[in-house]
Amino acid sequence: MSQAWLERWQEGRIGWHQPKGNDNLKKHWRSTGRRVLVPLCGKSPDIKWLAEQGNEVIGVELSSLAIEAFFAENHIDYVLREGELRCYEAQDTAIRIYCGDYFKLDSIKCDAHYDRGALIALPEDLRSGYAAHTTSLLTADAEQLVITLEYEQAVASGPPFAVLAAEVLSYWPSLECVDEHDDIVNAPPKFQQAGLTELLEKVWRSP
Repeated sequence: MSQAWLERWQEGRIGWHQPKGNDNLKKHWRSTGRRVLVPLCGKSPDIKWLAEQGNEVIGVELSSLAIEAFFAENHIDYVLREGELRCYEAQDTAIRIYCGDYFKLDSIKCDAHYDRGALIALPEDLRSGYAAHTTSLLTADAEQLVITLEYEQAVASGPPFAVLAAEVLSYWPSLECVDEHDDIVNAPPKFQQAGLTELLEKVWRSP
C-alpha cells in the first residue's frame, strides 16, 4: 500500500485530488482555535483553509513530493526539522506536515480531526487500524468532520473506496450524517470511464 501510494504521486496519478478544496469542509466546519489532525493530507488546499480559520493544522503525508508541492503551490515558506518523522513547518502560519508512516505519529494530541481523503483511501483491511490510531491522537472532546463516498464497487473499484454508514459508525459512533449529495461530476476520471453514474458524498460530523 505504501509503495503504491508513493508511485501514484511520482506518476501524477492523483485523480482524487481537489485543486479548489472541498466545498463540504467550508460548509460544515465549525471550529477555530483548535489543533486539527489531517491524516494522509496530500497537497490539499484544505490545509491552508483550516489554518486561515485560526486553527493549528497537523498534517501527515507519506509522500514528500506531495508535501513540497503543497508549500510551493501555496507560496508558503517552511523549515525542515528532522526526527522519526520529518516535519515541514510553515514559517508564517500554523501548519506542520509530518512526512512518513502515519502510524508512527504518537506524540501529538489534537482536539479536531478532518478526514476527506484518508479513510476512503485505505482498503477495508487497513481502515479499522487507521481509525483506532486516529482516535488515540484525539482528545475526548475533539471536533470531527469525516467525508466518505458511497458507490457501487462492482462497477468501479477504489481507491478511493466506498465506506458505508455502518462502518463509519463502528469507528466513531457519535458522528452524525449532516449532508449527502451525488458528486459524480467530481468523481476521479477512472470512475466515469468505468461507467459509474452515481457517487454519493456523505458528510459526518461530531454533535
